[in-house]
Amino acid sequence: MSYTKQYPMQFTGRGGEYFVIWIVNIALTLATLSIYSAWAKVRTLRWFYGHTLLDNQAFSYLASPMQILKGRLIAVAALAAYYMATFFAPMLAVALLVIFLVFLPWIVVNSLRFHARLSAYRGLRFDFTGTMGEAAVIYLLLPLLLLPTLGLILPYMAYRQIKFIAGHTVYGQTAAHYQGSLKPFWGVYLLSLALILLPIAIMAYGGYQAYQMQASGMPKEMAAAATGTFIVAGMVAFYLMFPVVGALIQARTANLLYNGTVLGPVGFTSSQRARDLVWIFLSNLVLIAITLGLFIPWAKVRLARYRAQHLTVTGPQELGSFVAGQHQASTATGSEMADLLDLNLGLT
Repeated sequence: MSYTKQYPMQFTGRGGEYFVIWIVNIALTLATLSIYSAWAKVRTLRWFYGHTLLDNQAFSYLASPMQILKGRLIAVAALAAYYMATFFAPMLAVALLVIFLVFLPWIVVNSLRFHARLSAYRGLRFDFTGTMGEAAVIYLLLPLLLLPTLGLILPYMAYRQIKFIAGHTVYGQTAAHYQGSLKPFWGVYLLSLALILLPIAIMAYGGYQAYQMQASGMPKEMAAAATGTFIVAGMVAFYLMFPVVGALIQARTANLLYNGTVLGPVGFTSSQRARDLVWIFLSNLVLIAITLGLFIPWAKVRLARYRAQHLTVTGPQELGSFVAGQHQASTATGSEMADLLDLNLGLT
């Protein structure tokens, strides 16, 4: 397949502009006892979509606040019933948990379908065609193998999730295909494991040194003091390694997703780097703390701009040749349930 033109993604939003939307959303959400949160979500997503440009054309978010509110009320009611049952009827809580697990594939599929169908570019909507059967295998059965495999199933789980999401995405009437392989996912997770084990090895070395010193006759207190540097350094490195590993997985998984996906005549090139995301995450965290949270809008804009700047679409001279698909309705219940449970269904 020959691509004839590159289209860099752009994000044109500014932190100051989003700050106004963000602070008003918070004020109205508090004033209305969270009822306005549905309107706040739609307003926020429309702003981010509207400032994300491809070939100088903005994306669109088409959901209405009432769709979000209805789905959110159902999701909140379901979660409230579960938490009340945990206090007053534990057996009922167990039954509700089993029901939730049965419905988890439905939640996953409907969340992805809702977000796809309410997203558009050049007037054409996206869609998601994944099935609940495949979602059950990926999000229910594979996680059951985490303990028996000591976590070694994680690369395969990530690969299947990416393939499931990208391979069932449709734009208009054009279906995407995921051409990536499993092997690079092993590299991502093995490197992540090595980074987590490094500070543990440092602490273990410090403990070994203390043991050796004690065995040679040195008092226990002096041995501990002499090797304390290794222990402290290992503990500090252990906690610092979590954002590093998180950034590594996010950056490389995003690259594997986009670089392996083809949408008709269109391909993608993603070049996110873990060290860039580490800097963005840590500096955002410091600035948010210093400003008592007021930097949050700028933090979100920084991340959105970085991701857009490192994504390029390669395709024909004219991107408007896609054919519209049939519009289908979708409910927000699954999407809101996934958001409330913080299910990681994102693509980046």
